[in-house]
Amino acid sequence: MMTKNANSPFSVGLPALYLVAFLSGISLGLFNPFVSTLMKEKGYDNIVIGANSTLYFFVIAAGTPIVASILRQIGLRKTMMLGFLLMGITAPLFAFTTQLSLWFIIRGVMGLACCLYLISGQTAINYFCNDQNRAMVNGLDALAFSLGFGIGPIMGAVAYNLSPKITFLLGSGLILSGIVVVFFGLPEKTVKFQKPNFSIIQKLKLPLQGAFAYGFSVATLVSLYPLFLLEQNYGIERIGLIFGLFILGGLISTVPITHLADKMGKVKVLVGSVIIVIVSVFGLSLIENPMITPFLAFVSGVGMSPIFPLSLALIGSTVTLNELSSGSAVFTSIYSAGCTAGPILSAIVMTMMGTRYIFSLMLVIFVLFLLSLSQSQKSHPDYQHSSENS
Repeated sequence: MMTKNANSPFSVGLPALYLVAFLSGISLGLFNPFVSTLMKEKGYDNIVIGANSTLYFFVIAAGTPIVASILRQIGLRKTMMLGFLLMGITAPLFAFTTQLSLWFIIRGVMGLACCLYLISGQTAINYFCNDQNRAMVNGLDALAFSLGFGIGPIMGAVAYNLSPKITFLLGSGLILSGIVVVFFGLPEKTVKFQKPNFSIIQKLKLPLQGAFAYGFSVATLVSLYPLFLLEQNYGIERIGLIFGLFILGGLISTVPITHLADKMGKVKVLVGSVIIVIVSVFGLSLIENPMITPFLAFVSGVGMSPIFPLSLALIGSTVTLNELSSGSAVFTSIYSAGCTAGPILSAIVMTMMGTRYIFSLMLVIFVLFLLSLSQSQKSHPDYQHSSENS
């Protein structure tokens, strides 16, 4: 459903990027929880599982400068296709071995593969949209990602009951289809990269906080929350349902909330989203009622999912067009740093204080983010600088 209207959220290149985001969501939602589940079933403790997840996200964060260099040399399309190919070949190997050392090697390669298509996709989304459709495009991109992230664990749970190998092979086939999507649906676009400097980082202080908070929370949820639920005697299907409800909340809320942000201001709407996250996640960590937990998961998805697109949209409203590539690269790097820190730090807290405290650090980070948002409202209430910077 492509159109030549440049202001349309379905203009040339954007539908392909939505599909790329959808497949990226499937990758995160299908592989990560079942990597943790498989390792748990083989008898490994939470620290080892958290370290394995941390390696995955650390490679994404550390690989950002490498991927930026690759993007300059071979372009957006080839970088994305290379990432999909590498993930599609590597991920299934996880289910065909029980060697811990090989699991860490495979996980590292999976992180590099994700880095390739994640950074190129997030960079491209700011280049293929404009100031008139930026918020909606980022919302639809996040919606596509959330849809994939929600479908992933549901499909994976069904396949996992048959065999873990089927789950990983299914994910591999879907990821490899991304090569076809990019080849036929995404035109090549010349991207000018600037090295990130301190002034850009200062400009992006608020969206970078949002990126870190979101990355920290999502990585903790997909990597460790299944372990928390397993210890509460939830079955695989029930865990898949709870993750599905979390994503459903995001699917329902992301586009309306990003649209609302265009009218009321991004920072003001972010404040509301973060408050919803704090209240619902606090409830998840305290309440063990099997009827209430799914509802709280749904509500936390409502609040959490819009945080990423709204934070990403703040970049386009804050920096100049020539700084977009640098801003996107820094944003992805900080998001990945949050993903890196989330599983290992939360696993340490769970080991020291008990599984009930799985979300303690996440809550601290979101409270600090809320304080920054509240302070920013006084000086930059709308964060609408895009017309000036264009």
